[in-house]
Amino acid sequence: MGRDTRGVRAMKLNKNDEIISMDILPAGLAEIEGDEDDTEIPEDDTACVESQGPWLLVATRNGYGKRVPVNQFRIQKRAGKGVRVTKFKSDVDQLAALRLVDAGDELMIVTERGIVMRQSTDAISCFSRSAKGVRLQRLDEEDAIAGITLVPPSLEEDSEPQETDLSTP
Repeated sequence: MGRDTRGVRAMKLNKNDEIISMDILPAGLAEIEGDEDDTEIPEDDTACVESQGPWLLVATRNGYGKRVPVNQFRIQKRAGKGVRVTKFKSDVDQLAALRLVDAGDELMIVTERGIVMRQSTDAISCFSRSAKGVRLQRLDEEDAIAGITLVPPSLEEDSEPQETDLSTP
């Protein structure tokens, strides 16, 4: 597209909605064919047992979260409304973060009061889209989750230390 063009509408938002996160799915993931109705997703977690990843990590501001297999989401066309990702525990709760995660990933949870917690994504339970999730972090009444970020794998794990022989022949 040229410099003067605005592009195309990616997602159609309601009045008080806003986009909080975006991630890119790896190529080759199977597309799910499904209905527009969110009530068709089963409440049992059989899809989680069979799923080997990747998952969508969902976290709310009140400290609840879950992993959802990406195959529970259908591909949307331009200007789609999206699909529901979670039910909230309270009416005032909001979505804090969405991240695409694999097995063995680690994340950092940061609260508004500056509390930082490091956690493995494998320790977070896997649920269907219609579930509420589990408590990721206990928070005070005035505190909320500000954001979640993935921790990159450390360089120490990738390279083994090499022994050097300093003796002279």
